[in-house]
Amino acid sequence: METLGELLTETVRSARAAFPDLDFVRPAGQLHVALPPTTVDRVRVELASPSILRLQSLGVSTTPALSPVELAGRVTITASSFADGFRETFDPERLLDAEHPHGVQIRTEHEALPWAEVAFAEPVELTALHLRGIAARAAIESRDVRVLIGSPGGPWVTVYDAPGRAEELQAWVRARTVDVPDDLRPTFELLAGPLALTVAGHYQPARTAMKSAAKQLSDEARREFVRTVSEGVLHDRSLDWTAHGPTRSFRFWSAEEKQDYVRSTVAVADALRDLTPHVCFGYGAALAVVRDGDLIPHDDDLDLIVAFEPHEAATLPEAHALVEDFLRARGFTVKGDFFGHRHVAPAGGGKNVDVFSALFEGDRIAWYPGTRGALDRATMFPTSEREFLGVTVPLPADPVGYLETIYGPGWSTPDPAFKHRWRKKDFADQAATPPPPEPERRPGWLGRLRQSWR
Repeated sequence: METLGELLTETVRSARAAFPDLDFVRPAGQLHVALPPTTVDRVRVELASPSILRLQSLGVSTTPALSPVELAGRVTITASSFADGFRETFDPERLLDAEHPHGVQIRTEHEALPWAEVAFAEPVELTALHLRGIAARAAIESRDVRVLIGSPGGPWVTVYDAPGRAEELQAWVRARTVDVPDDLRPTFELLAGPLALTVAGHYQPARTAMKSAAKQLSDEARREFVRTVSEGVLHDRSLDWTAHGPTRSFRFWSAEEKQDYVRSTVAVADALRDLTPHVCFGYGAALAVVRDGDLIPHDDDLDLIVAFEPHEAATLPEAHALVEDFLRARGFTVKGDFFGHRHVAPAGGGKNVDVFSALFEGDRIAWYPGTRGALDRATMFPTSEREFLGVTVPLPADPVGYLETIYGPGWSTPDPAFKHRWRKKDFADQAATPPPPEPERRPGWLGRLRQSWR
């Protein structure tokens, strides 16, 4: 009997085989558009949604064949705009040399409809076009690419339309539902949309669709989806499906990048110690130190946890405000208006660290997400220290006890699809900002007169 994992794996494999052009969104992705011999005098590449157009090369195959050098002398290349410095370094011959990429040749400004055009001095017989994207994560911004050609005196004709291909893929995946076994069909129908969106590179809509579907999915089904799209699609694009959806996970970071990020996180913790001694690595950051000895391959950020006494902060908004004001005054960038945390980055820019605030309730404490009052002071503070990637990092007093509480008895086994307890209502009273004190009311003239009668 076919399992859900086998069904999803086969669907992904078949989808990528049927729609190989949608892999243009991967770093250095390539898009080959074959054409019947067609007389043209212009070619246009555009994006159908607001973004930045980036191209390493735009190869043109003609009959008879013309080399990039020959083509460069017969064309005029224009773009909707050039980002700073790119107009000066633009080389038509390098753009037209699809076999030998020379780095980014065209980079427009962020525009509603960025485009680049190749106009031929004399019409040519075109047989194919070959696009090569940039060798970086920003290649994903080409997911809505369109390719058009124009014949002398004729209108533009679309010969490739990525948004249309994404819609075709959605229909293709839905059509497979008919052949799915009855016991798997309801689950497959829920996962079909997120799966197709992921293959097409529409990652944010895919994450949104999966969050909606997850409400009706078992944990096992959710894990199978995460595993399948990560191994079957995203790893080839230097991505993983993490708690934040498709993201460049630590699996694809260099050793130097990892160490720099750990140092940056410790710098935030060191700064916060001047506000409170109750700060250390938490969540996946603590798990990485204790269990993996390295940043977790399927994770994509680090977390700090900080705690405040009742007299320091009465609510989570007050705790967040303490963190915000304190760190901003010291040059850090603090962003976000999240229920349990804030994003913190060095003043000069860099990867965010998530800083989660919590409030002591007697001897108990909990961070959101998590179970209210699940931890005690002795487990958490005073903090301990360990060496991690050549950096001394702060940890809970009892790191193993902390991890067992947060992740359960199976904490030592990696689980890319682990799901925290997200119950805001359990922290509702902590989330409420108390009303400001009533202003002192001074009696008016009649009140003063009455007081004088007493």
